[in-house]
Formats: sequence, C-alpha cells, structure tokens
Amino acid sequence: MAEEQATTTSATEIIAAARQRNAQLVARYRDQLIELEPRYLVQMAHLTTPATVWKYIEGAVTRSTANLVMLDLEDSIPRNNQELLEHGRANVIRALNELDWGHRLRFFRPRGMELDPAHEDIAVIVEQAGANLDGLIYPKIEDADEVRSIDATLSALEEKFNLPVGRIRIEALIESARAEENLFAIAQASKRLVGLVLGTYDYWASLGLLASTYRYDHPIINQIRCSLVKAAAAVGIPAIAEMTTNYPTRDKSDDQRRAAIEEFRRDALYAREFGFAGKWTGIPEQTSMAVEIFQIPDAEITRAIAEARLFLEAEAQGRGAIMIDGKMADRATDRVNRNTLKTAFALARIDEAMARELRLI
Repeated sequence: MAEEQATTTSATEIIAAARQRNAQLVARYRDQLIELEPRYLVQMAHLTTPATVWKYIEGAVTRSTANLVMLDLEDSIPRNNQELLEHGRANVIRALNELDWGHRLRFFRPRGMELDPAHEDIAVIVEQAGANLDGLIYPKIEDADEVRSIDATLSALEEKFNLPVGRIRIEALIESARAEENLFAIAQASKRLVGLVLGTYDYWASLGLLASTYRYDHPIINQIRCSLVKAAAAVGIPAIAEMTTNYPTRDKSDDQRRAAIEEFRRDALYAREFGFAGKWTGIPEQTSMAVEIFQIPDAEITRAIAEARLFLEAEAQGRGAIMIDGKMADRATDRVNRNTLKTAFALARIDEAMARELRLI
C-alpha cells in the first residue's frame, strides 16, 4: 500500500512538472501569433503608385478597387535627388491628410535602410501625418534585427507625437536570398507585421542571375514562394505575391495588350494556388483582376458555413469527427473552413450575428 502511494505521489509530481513546462511552451507558441484586425486580412490587391505624381496618387487613393494603396518613395525617385524626394514626401503627407481613402489601407514605402539608415522618411511622414497612416511597406528587409529597428523607430515616434503605440503597422518586402534564409525570424520579429510581400526581380538579382533566365515558374522562385507563404502562415499574416511588370500600355498592339493582361491573370492564379492572399499591382486593369481572382467564391463560403455548423453540433454531442458528404471531417478540416470564414467576415460577406454563431469572434 505504501509503495503504491509513493508511486502515485511520484507520478503526480511528474505530471505537475510537465504541465508547468508545457504551459510555457503553449504560451510561447500563442505569443508568436499576430492577431490582425479584420481589415488587414483583406489584401487581395496592393496598388503601388509613385509618390511624385499627384494625379496617379489621387486616382489610386480615391477611385481604384485596391484594398491597399502604397505611395512609393523608393523606386519612383532617382538616387540622390533630394528635390524629388521632398516632393514625394510632401505628396504622401498631403494624400494622407487630405484625400478620402475610403476602405483602402493607407501605406507608403520608404527608401529602405541602405538609402535611409536614419529612417528619415518614416520620421518626416509620421510627424506630419501619422494619425492617418495605417502602415509602411519596408523594402529589402534582410533579417529580424532590421524589423526590430523599424519597430523601435515607430514606437519612439508614436510616443513623441501622442499616437497609440503599435498602431502603425509594417509589411516586410522580401527581396534577397539572405532574407529568404531569415524568413521565419523576420515574421516573428514584431507584432506590427501585417504581411510579407515577395519581390521576385530584386530576389533574382540577389542571386546573380541573368534576366534571360528568369521565368515566373522557375523552381528557385517557387522555393521562396513556399517559404514565404509558410513563414506568414506561422504567425497568421497574409502573404502577398510579386509584381507583374508587363503592362497593357497604350503603345502596344491589341494583341500585346491582351497578352499582358493574360500574363497577369496567369501569375495571379499561380500565386493563389501557392497560398498567397493577394498580389501587387501597378495599374487599374491589374488591380481589378487581382480583386476578382483572390476573392473567395460564394459557393466556398456557403460550404464552409454549413460544415462549420455541422462540426459545432458534433462537438456539442461529444463527437470529435463526423462524415460530411461521404468525407471525414474533424478539427483539422474545421480549421481550414475557419480560414475561409475569418476572411469572409473581414470582407463583410458574413455578418456579426453569424460570426458569433460560428464562434469566429
């Protein structure tokens, strides 16, 4: 009897130690997840426009179908042209303070660490328009320390100018082999992150490869696509696909224009199959197409609602798995359905009452 009691006591102590140890692990895993406001789940079309051309800014911000508009201070400004840089900054500030952005997320792209190691672009714009800024897309991120440096600058600026600390968000633009190696660390570096964006052309250049060997479905690019989507998913943020630079411009023939539009469609469909939530765009035709392609079909939402209801009923009856239309459904399939439903709720395609019924909120 004494021996049995000693064994039980010993096992109880082991169980208690395991509980304490593993509770810390679970807490750490959960802490790595980034809880996004629903609007940050809706990033089907990122429209980038040069910050130096006001008519383009006005059209993108007030008339486009984009979910996110990014005013660009990096590629749209020649290096060491201070006059154009100041003009671009002034346009970003004016657009944030004066234009009606509607539902669109309000972002800009600073020049990056190599060209602006002091984060001057960020400081100037946050000081004068931070209250109207949703976030920045930071180019050529190389590692997690760089993300943490941006976070520190934003925190200091928010405190300085009486803005809510943590409100201005970050999307990391992944454009090099070094960044690819650090993807998971980058994704976990800041709670401000609301997206990882792929830049394939700079990535291709970082590999020292020739333009003639580039193709959209190259195995090397597919590798970084997989890594980026996984790193974004690990923390619960969207992955955004690269730009298609072949535009259907007016100087092209009808056949060339159609080919450019079809190239974008092909690239977007390809990205969607990899698990990207949206795509960078540069013109209205691309933007409208991206919204269409990355939209969730009505039938998929309807199916996810029905299956989520059935699974909730099954759990209430003490079952962990059920058959739906001849297929086994369990917690794993329910999690997949909930990915669909969370995005549908963010898109206002299911209402709050249904979201509560399905325990999405």
